[in-house]
Amino acid sequence: MRGVRRVAIGMAFSFFVLSLGLVYWQVVKADTLLENPANRRLILMESRVTRGGIFDRNGEIIAQTQTSKGKNVRVYPKGELFEPLLGYSTVKLGAHGLEGSTADWLLGIKNTTPAQAVQQLFALPRQGDDVVLTLDSRLQSIAYNALKGKMGAAVAIDPRTGEVLALVSQPSYDPTNLDQNWNDIISHKQERPLENRAFSLFPPGSVMKVVTSAALFRSGINTTDLYNSTGSAIINGQTINEQNGKAFGWVNYNMALANSCNAYFATFGVQAGDKNFLSAVKGFGFGQEIPFELDVPTSSITKAEKLPSKLTTNLLAASAFGQGEVLVTPFHMALITAGIANKGVIMTPHLVERVLDPSQAVIFEQKPKSWLTALSKEEADKITSAMVTAVNDGTAAPGALTDVQVAGKTGSAEPGGDVPTHGWYIAFAPAEAPRIAVAVMVENGGTGGGAAAPIARQIMQAALSQKVGEK
Repeated sequence: MRGVRRVAIGMAFSFFVLSLGLVYWQVVKADTLLENPANRRLILMESRVTRGGIFDRNGEIIAQTQTSKGKNVRVYPKGELFEPLLGYSTVKLGAHGLEGSTADWLLGIKNTTPAQAVQQLFALPRQGDDVVLTLDSRLQSIAYNALKGKMGAAVAIDPRTGEVLALVSQPSYDPTNLDQNWNDIISHKQERPLENRAFSLFPPGSVMKVVTSAALFRSGINTTDLYNSTGSAIINGQTINEQNGKAFGWVNYNMALANSCNAYFATFGVQAGDKNFLSAVKGFGFGQEIPFELDVPTSSITKAEKLPSKLTTNLLAASAFGQGEVLVTPFHMALITAGIANKGVIMTPHLVERVLDPSQAVIFEQKPKSWLTALSKEEADKITSAMVTAVNDGTAAPGALTDVQVAGKTGSAEPGGDVPTHGWYIAFAPAEAPRIAVAVMVENGGTGGGAAAPIARQIMQAALSQKVGEK
């Protein structure tokens, strides 16, 4: 009898645990499961839900559902202009990109209206919500065409609000008739058109020097003191070379940043110490998840730990000018640039501006909010001054605009192996009252000034002359 009692108790306990599990997944986590882009129920719901439209900030259609021969068909009037950011939604392939991350709005299952709730309960045909993005089609087109034919990414942000105005990755793909063209698209393994390079990790090279600058300021180093650049420096047995072995002579902080002097930042980065350096990079968001509508890989300082507690002297020296094991996404680099432009405050980035229900009433509207305070105003002003010098009298000159002062910084990052460097360019304008911040990365493009700066200049020129970003 005792054995039977134990079996009965065991079975009762098992049923109790199973019941708790069912309650957890079916009740507590029901909304989370339903809103997950990997849940095919979202796609299957589209047989009775007309998926809402996706629009740019000016009302231009980016994605829309049309009825053809009694079937709902997702159409993309802009072709590959917004890919792979926009993503896709098909019964066969599921949902990806913004089509996946905003599916809860587009299918009318998030913050449902009373009418939508009744329609959902009784599985009635219904209309999803429309999503209006912060992106500007005009600026997206400028960035897309400037980058076309290369592999890389371009991101433009309003530093005052965190609104993403343009986000381009090349090569891209046309989402039209995706089911039929899928095999052809995935066959381009070298170009990787499905990869969003704005959200891919790359060594930053010399654009990292704007981050290291904060460590130098906080260590008490006198940045007006002169340093003799001879073309290379030996730190703890490690040789730090300037690009092409160029000697810059006697330089202070401003000229070292303007001329992109590796040895200066390696030498004083080590002098500042790893605690100051690691504190500075943490302040800029390294090792932290970026709050955003899409998943962005976390930028890291070492392979072992994204944000370690200490660094060896050699790794600190290399990290200080963006080499070593440092990895960052172009999207994060745009946020860092926007933070400098915004007097040290990095605003929370966002792509969704507002959401409209089927009657076109606003049911959600994004409010600007800060994410990190990376710098004091004084520190941001010092970096801005050096970036202005870089444009007026340094390596960042190819990004200059007529009649508008640009603050910029180049980078040429060595990816390892016998391949060309990645070309980086970060900038914001006007320098005295920034309205746009950009980051451009051309994969294996060579120098930042040659490959990336002309693209950034076109984006800034279009944004400022056409007042792109304003409604």
